[in-house]
Amino acid sequence: MAPQRSPTLQQQQSASVAHASASASPERSLLEEELESSRRMLHALTQVHADLVSQGDPQVLFEQLLALVLELTRSQYGFIGEVLRSPEGTPYLRAHAIIHITPSGELRTHLAASPEEARAVYDLQTLPGTVLTSGQPVRANGLALEPHPQGFPVDYPLLQSFLGLPFKAFGELVGMVGIANRDEGYPESLIEFLQPLLITCGNILHAWRNDTRRQEAEQALRLQQEKMKKLALVAARTSNAVIITDAQGLTEWVNEGFTRTTGYTLEEVRGRRPGDVLQGPGTEARDVETMRQALRRGQGVSVELLNYTKAGDPYWNLIEIQPVHDEQGKLVQFVAIESDVTPRRHLEQQVALSVERLQLALESAEDGMWDWDLRTGRLTVSPRWLSMLGYALGELDPSPGFLREKLCHPEDRAELDRRMLEHQEGRSPMYEFEHRLRHKSGRWVWVLGRAKVVRRDKQGQPLRIVGTNVDITSRKHAQERLKAFIQAIPDMIFQVRADGTCLGFKASTLDAPLMSPEQFIGKSLYTLPLPEPVLAQLRRGLIGVLTGSPLEVFEYAVDTPAGPQHYEARIVRSDTDEAMCIVRNITERKATEEQRRRHAEELEERVRQATRELESRQAQLIQSEKLASLGQMAASIAHEINNPVSYVSSNLGTLEDYISVLRRLLALYLQVEQALEAQPPEAVAGLLQQTRALREHERLEELLGDLDDLLGDAKEGTTRIREFIQGLKTFVREESGEPQLSDLNKGVMMTLRMLRHEFKHKCEVQCDLAPLPLLRCFPTQLNQVFMNLLLNAVQAIEQRGEIRVSSRQEGNEAVVRITDNGPGMSEETLSRIFTPFFTTKPAGQGTGLGLSICYAIINSHKGRIEVRSQLGQGTTFSVHLPLITE
Repeated sequence: MAPQRSPTLQQQQSASVAHASASASPERSLLEEELESSRRMLHALTQVHADLVSQGDPQVLFEQLLALVLELTRSQYGFIGEVLRSPEGTPYLRAHAIIHITPSGELRTHLAASPEEARAVYDLQTLPGTVLTSGQPVRANGLALEPHPQGFPVDYPLLQSFLGLPFKAFGELVGMVGIANRDEGYPESLIEFLQPLLITCGNILHAWRNDTRRQEAEQALRLQQEKMKKLALVAARTSNAVIITDAQGLTEWVNEGFTRTTGYTLEEVRGRRPGDVLQGPGTEARDVETMRQALRRGQGVSVELLNYTKAGDPYWNLIEIQPVHDEQGKLVQFVAIESDVTPRRHLEQQVALSVERLQLALESAEDGMWDWDLRTGRLTVSPRWLSMLGYALGELDPSPGFLREKLCHPEDRAELDRRMLEHQEGRSPMYEFEHRLRHKSGRWVWVLGRAKVVRRDKQGQPLRIVGTNVDITSRKHAQERLKAFIQAIPDMIFQVRADGTCLGFKASTLDAPLMSPEQFIGKSLYTLPLPEPVLAQLRRGLIGVLTGSPLEVFEYAVDTPAGPQHYEARIVRSDTDEAMCIVRNITERKATEEQRRRHAEELEERVRQATRELESRQAQLIQSEKLASLGQMAASIAHEINNPVSYVSSNLGTLEDYISVLRRLLALYLQVEQALEAQPPEAVAGLLQQTRALREHERLEELLGDLDDLLGDAKEGTTRIREFIQGLKTFVREESGEPQLSDLNKGVMMTLRMLRHEFKHKCEVQCDLAPLPLLRCFPTQLNQVFMNLLLNAVQAIEQRGEIRVSSRQEGNEAVVRITDNGPGMSEETLSRIFTPFFTTKPAGQGTGLGLSICYAIINSHKGRIEVRSQLGQGTTFSVHLPLITE
């Protein structure tokens, strides 16, 4: 239902004019006009209170009230505003509703088009400012001010008269109503008239402020609750231990991290001091006292302590404690965050131990160390340096000149001088050079020399150089042997840097080289006249081994005058930014692989052909087995069909005799009826006597009673014939190419009905079939499996026995078990029962394919067939089929 609305402005004016014209007395008209205005005012205020409850938007309500006030007071424009205060406490006015006459003469709402500044009055020297500062009504008539007084928008009309009325809420100045330009000015009585309006405005602002404060408080509460939830979640899930105590240091709460670290639960430590629980004999008393002194002063503290878990295991704990104060600054809690720093402590201990070991290693190092003071020219060498050249301590006191002239190989001196000078001048970060030194015995020792300037003067001139010499003679000899070994490899080998620069090259001994080694070494392989695909693969291989791959292999082909040649390239990393590439001609291998591929395809085609032939023959064997089974069932079929046909035929003959008697009786009844119409009662009595005698002699009531039973037997016989024939047709029909949903229990029951004659004289069949879901399968193939297993069970029973058939759902499988209490089988027989053409029956009584065909059928259904048997204890065949319906 739409809310009721007050009359429109035109309707109210028309009603007022009509009412005024109907009165002859001016005083009465004035009184009636005032009464009408009061009525309209009260009605509007009532409606505003209702709208305040339903809408809650003060701006809309103020606009409605302001429009009504301007109409009732016949003012040109006005405003309703809220009194606010600046941070310094100075009041200012913020308008919620402004209505005035624009230059075009249209009534509009000023708030919709004015900026924020136009809605506020800050100047307290204006008429509205006087109301704000005094808190009293301000009435001004006959004004002759400047065209645009301060505090009003510039597009307002000239100010002729003004009435400013403050309104309060619970004694507090909360707003004011201002109206202007009433032609006859504003009398004192108008202030009293507008008092209900002022009360209503105060109530609206007070309610709106309360609602705003409530919403802000609710929002702040929600934000605080969310923050507390997040903090609680962080504290609960952090790996660090968090403890909250009261101001006296007694535990109030711990998180799960504390329990994981210490083994103590919240219930075990609540109300206890953490130190009483965690500290032990190894805890440093000085650190504990430092922490306690800080807590007594209500200060935060950070300290590392050795604590103990509930199990007594020690661990190092970094504790950071911060005090928590309430709004009045009173200490209420301590929050401690504890981090297990045991791994760091252990690491520090390991580092200290490593430093000690490093010192010992340097003292016992195999490297020969030397120290050259350039200011004095003194060269100091270590004992290891002397022993590396065969000298004992004191036998040799080398100087730099002696070292160069007497010990250094003549071929290495120039390069040694160049590299040393380059490092001394700062053009290289370190001196490094492999060269030869003369041993005391006269042989040459290869050494790797490394050195670094460790002190320079203010001008950058070197003052001291420290270096080492490592005996690399064995490595050099190994490199020479490796070089000889590489030369013996027939493949092409080259060493390449990451940017493609060839560092070393050995041509293949099997292929004519495309270019000489000099054309490779020092050149970028990417600029050589090589096929672009080969270069792209080489680039990818280099990137691969230099970024972590242990080996990159690719093949490529090159057209040569002798025809296409195939190559295999193997790339391994040899240094930080270097790799070794071995290229081998694999043309013959490719030809061999192609020949093998063709042979493999031919062999696969032959296998597929043989498989197709085998599947065809297997289908023929299955069909042959069906026909063989049908031959064994011939006697059963004849017996099962003859019996119902015989008793149906006999019953129908008897029924024919009964019907003939009924016909004779009916004929006599007809004669009686005729006699009753034409003969005297004596003749009727005789006929009735004969009829009664015949009915008694032939026992007509018994005949009629047997008639229903005979007809029921005939129906049952015909039903059995239909079921048997339908089962026979189902068993012998050809299987379609697509599996279908089938009830496994129905297939078992149909097979049992077809073999009823086989069971009748040799055994009793006990069925225990549990409900099974529909199975997607080939039903006739599974029926053949059940047929073969049941026939084997019957044939295994020598005289009289029992066969139990059960079905169950076991997990994701349907299981059918067929158990007989026959003589059982030996271990040798069990190992061969699924072998084609194996049979234990006398010659001419079995093909040996029944169980092998059963095995193949179940295997094609992704199932399995199991057998359990012992001599003298019978045999159980279990057929497991997966319950997959799609």
